[in-house]
Amino acid sequence: MEQENKMKNIHTDLALEERERFERNVEIQGVEIQNSFDKNINMNTTIVDIVNEAGAKAMGKPVGSYITMESRILKAPKERERKSIAKELSNHLREITKKDSVKSVLIVGLGNKLATPDALGPKTVEEILPGKNVYCIAPGVLAQTGMETFDIIKGIVKEVEPDIVIAIDSLAARNVRRITTTIQITDTGITPGAGIGNQRKGLNQKSLGKKVIAIGVPMVVSGATIVNDTMENLIGILSKTNNHSVANLFKDYTREEKYQLFEELLSEETEQMFVTPKDVDEIVENLSTTIAHGLNEFCRQALF
Repeated sequence: MEQENKMKNIHTDLALEERERFERNVEIQGVEIQNSFDKNINMNTTIVDIVNEAGAKAMGKPVGSYITMESRILKAPKERERKSIAKELSNHLREITKKDSVKSVLIVGLGNKLATPDALGPKTVEEILPGKNVYCIAPGVLAQTGMETFDIIKGIVKEVEPDIVIAIDSLAARNVRRITTTIQITDTGITPGAGIGNQRKGLNQKSLGKKVIAIGVPMVVSGATIVNDTMENLIGILSKTNNHSVANLFKDYTREEKYQLFEELLSEETEQMFVTPKDVDEIVENLSTTIAHGLNEFCRQALF
């Protein structure tokens, strides 16, 4: 349990990465997993269903469904690929809302448009096709408005009474390869800023009185994770050398213990650092367009 608690300190918003804290062959009570692969867009999809409180406690996530779409194509899709990804996103949204009567939707773009890694939500909303029963808002952040995002959204929900709320936000991951290559969809809502330790009031069915679907893409990774991944690669290379002293030093360490050690060696400045790709501007443009296309398709089919 102590080792699991250490891993929970590694910043991530992804349910899939919480599942990866456990060994692959370990069955987690209350957690169900489904995997599929689409070779046409080289996309791996994992559905993590947390079905009861035992699963929620083990995963550190609320009961609900978490759909993770992974493909390197997400960063720079061609038009045909963008349409395929958008259709896949729309299909997942229809599946996750199939038990709901959806006749009106409020789409919320969370984040700060002026900070590119945090601009995914506002940029996505710019490309939504508003119309009858489709409402859009990019509420900004506290530093820009002086108001809590939750209070703004709560007021809008009270006014327009949408059947569901769909919130788009930038996330954090603990695995470098998932940065900008992963979309997570969940019906449990979202807590803005949770992945980087800047937690605000959660947007969910309990707090808003409406079902909240969250769509997010990991845009940042912690400095501690980058150091850990680099050291893991170094140890892996050195372990191929017979009886290498450095590799032998870590051979009895678990993954969690190594992470904890590397984190303790970091300076406070590095430990608190979050990193994003250098071409993040172009990636955010691509991702926001793709997600907007998927949302437009979902609204068109669900509402008309």
